[in-house]
Amino acid sequence: MRLFAKALLVFLLGVANFGLVASSERPNVLLIITDQHHAKMLSAAGNPYLKTRALDRMAESGIRFTNAYVTNPVCMPSRLSLATGIMPGRLGVFDNQMEATISDTVRFNSLGNLFKGASYDTFYGGKVHLPRELAPKDAGYDVVFPGQRDTLPGACIEFMVAEREDPFFAVASFINPHDICFAYNARTEGRKGMALVDELYRQAQSLPEGALPPLPENSGIPVNEPSAIEANLKVDAVTPAKIIRAEYTDRDWRNYRWIYCRLTERVDAQIGELMDGLREHGLEENTLVVFTADHGDMDGAHRLASKNLFYEESVGVPFMMQYPGVIPGGVVDDRSLVSNGLDVLPTLCGFAGIDPPDYLLGRNLQGVAEGKVDLDDRAYVVSENGLGRMLRTHRYKYCLYASGEPRESLVDIEKDPGEMHNLAGNPEYKAVLNRHRSYLLEWIAASKDIDAEAFANFGDSH
Repeated sequence: MRLFAKALLVFLLGVANFGLVASSERPNVLLIITDQHHAKMLSAAGNPYLKTRALDRMAESGIRFTNAYVTNPVCMPSRLSLATGIMPGRLGVFDNQMEATISDTVRFNSLGNLFKGASYDTFYGGKVHLPRELAPKDAGYDVVFPGQRDTLPGACIEFMVAEREDPFFAVASFINPHDICFAYNARTEGRKGMALVDELYRQAQSLPEGALPPLPENSGIPVNEPSAIEANLKVDAVTPAKIIRAEYTDRDWRNYRWIYCRLTERVDAQIGELMDGLREHGLEENTLVVFTADHGDMDGAHRLASKNLFYEESVGVPFMMQYPGVIPGGVVDDRSLVSNGLDVLPTLCGFAGIDPPDYLLGRNLQGVAEGKVDLDDRAYVVSENGLGRMLRTHRYKYCLYASGEPRESLVDIEKDPGEMHNLAGNPEYKAVLNRHRSYLLEWIAASKDIDAEAFANFGDSH
């Protein structure tokens, strides 16, 4: 009887201890961000003009979402959302030049501070481009490393492999393929360029045309394109999109696209070095890895370069999650609508067992990634900028602009994935148009988007 009682006590203690260990086991978290990287710039996404070996391995090991969108398709606003889980316009930011209004509540509940407050060791490496109130050294990060290219993987690995009692949270923010911004300078004699891109341009120009990517299928200008798009293209930026749209030849576009592919492969190799370090030091099994980008690049679609537009190439980004033994591998989710700026923060908090702030509009994607929850109840995601608003539902994309004619666009993404036909003026789609107008009004109220109220008026047609 005593032996039985002793065995029972050992068993119960073992169960109790197992429960304590299981509940206290928190994953390491690695967030990888690239810059100006659209969703189709992955060989895993079927792009035959580049080879992204490291990101393909991540897709094979985890889940890849094909419908992920940024909250604003330009650097600082998008990164502000990734850091806070808030639409950047609610913080006063619609472009890279605007000053943010960051309250103490928002700052204390930003990613770095949340993880630091949960006893994670924290690291931020690479590109920042955030308001000064959220500079990494003041936003909860123990180690801040400025390198954005080749030196970043080594610095991040050095941090991750250090002996520690607590798990780590690391952000690796790579600059490329953003250097594509200098492609116009490389083509134009007398303009200040960048050595790497200048060399890539020379290589592209020396290749026979057949060795270059062709123009994209949607290289034409869409029928009934809202005039606000053309009116707001830049002529004096590093990438003068208005000049490029008017002047680039087919060969210029093919050179551009080849350079973009090479820059993407370059950052993929840097990510590969980082992931190899994680694996070689035995950290892969207990580390959640999330990969995304701050926005895309038009990549020649609609004769456009750069970003800050609501076309898929600009506003759509890669989004992948890997956590061996927890997230099933090789899954492609082509149904869920993801807002990376709203969803990253609550998702990372969910995996780490951290309570996120209660004012967030985003979703915790943990259950979706683990195959336990369906996100079909999310009817739409929204992106914004100073020109207007974009609302993406499962089949359609609706855009409303503050000025110009026409002010609205409606595209059937299922039938017209290249976004070549604006259906907003088609009477056959009036019911669909009005439904998306209602969604936008619903979003404006839910997100307190007072900036959009001034131009979200539809007259008697609503």
